[in-house]
Amino acid sequence: MRDKILWKRYLPLVLACLIQAGCDEGHKRPAEIYIPDGYVGWVRIEYGVPNAPKLKRDLLGPLEYQRFPPSGLLQTSSELGDGAASAHFYYYSGDNLKPLPDEFINGGVISGLIKKPDGAPLERKFGTFFVGPKQEYEKHKQELERFKKGEYQYVISSMDELPKVGNLASAAR
Repeated sequence: MRDKILWKRYLPLVLACLIQAGCDEGHKRPAEIYIPDGYVGWVRIEYGVPNAPKLKRDLLGPLEYQRFPPSGLLQTSSELGDGAASAHFYYYSGDNLKPLPDEFINGGVISGLIKKPDGAPLERKFGTFFVGPKQEYEKHKQELERFKKGEYQYVISSMDELPKVGNLASAAR
């Protein structure tokens, strides 16, 4: 009987904590990242974009879902959270998924590592990285590396100077 009373008393508190943890916008969550099948090139996710849809998230679980469109540019009204998170990458075609090889994720940077020449942040928070074989990345890495001023520091005047997103595989056809 005492156990029943304890459950009735503490169950709402446990549920509230779980829901708060699942809904916390202030922390970066582990992500499942979906890239269009066969995509090769730079992708970028831009956060805090007015009127863009929010990222889908598990209600009680830790996952955030980032599904890139064929253009390679994903815009969301969700905010970029703080902290580190793991990520699992997949190629998708319709409902079919296949894991993206680790060696296909190259040369990424997040907006927190980039400043304008006057020291101000860029106008939007984002993350960008290259998807594709290492030899293809080697051909395009200077599109980002030319702005590198230190191990974890980049200087870029505007978002327009970031590497252009787009599927190089479809452009070659």
